[in-house]
Amino acid sequence: MGPIKAVALCYARMFNFFGRARRAEYWWFFLWQILLGAGAGTFVAWTAATRAQSDPAFAAMMRSPDAAEAYFAGLIAPYAVPVAVGYLIFFVIPNLSVTIRRLHDTGRSGWNIFMPTVVAIASGVIGVVLMGGSAAASSAAGMMLAMLAISAPAVIASIVFLVWLCLPGTHGDNRFGGDPVTNRKAAEPAHPAFAPQAGGEARDRAEVARKAAAHDYYKRRVLPSIQKA
Repeated sequence: MGPIKAVALCYARMFNFFGRARRAEYWWFFLWQILLGAGAGTFVAWTAATRAQSDPAFAAMMRSPDAAEAYFAGLIAPYAVPVAVGYLIFFVIPNLSVTIRRLHDTGRSGWNIFMPTVVAIASGVIGVVLMGGSAAASSAAGMMLAMLAISAPAVIASIVFLVWLCLPGTHGDNRFGGDPVTNRKAAEPAHPAFAPQAGGEARDRAEVARKAAAHDYYKRRVLPSIQKA
């Protein structure tokens, strides 16, 4: 799946929170969002820099963070509703739906999308409690432990969630729908003994490997013992 097809498919299925999305669909759309946001930011920065070169008063205003913030807020205010709707349509809704479908593709419930947020909130609450107790006891070690309790679980949860999004989808149909990848190769069995769990050519190859391993074991271990006897 190429980038154009992936982005078009995400927008076409932006209100579809069921089914599955392959890795190419998710990550091409993820890259598209980064490029779209970077392009919008670059355009605004270029426009402001161009005007600053020809308008000294505007350039002086841009040097003040408060004045610059007030200027851009006033510039966006008349278009707040269209900007909010555009942000939902081009970023929030399609990203939410394709992420849920990507989780479905790995056999996980879409509710797992909230896992990093829930972990971050829980660790934050625990960290604040620990921090309050450490501050009352004037314990520097307790403060460090509280900061670790706040940051570490959230970072770990984010890494785990990222790994989920990078995993290949399950082979064939799962409880969320059909396989979005045609002719997806099934994973090879971890050991020849698991050959019956495979299917098609993978099962045949695993069965041949199992028989070869059994024959080799017989020649190296069993047959010499019989000959010695």
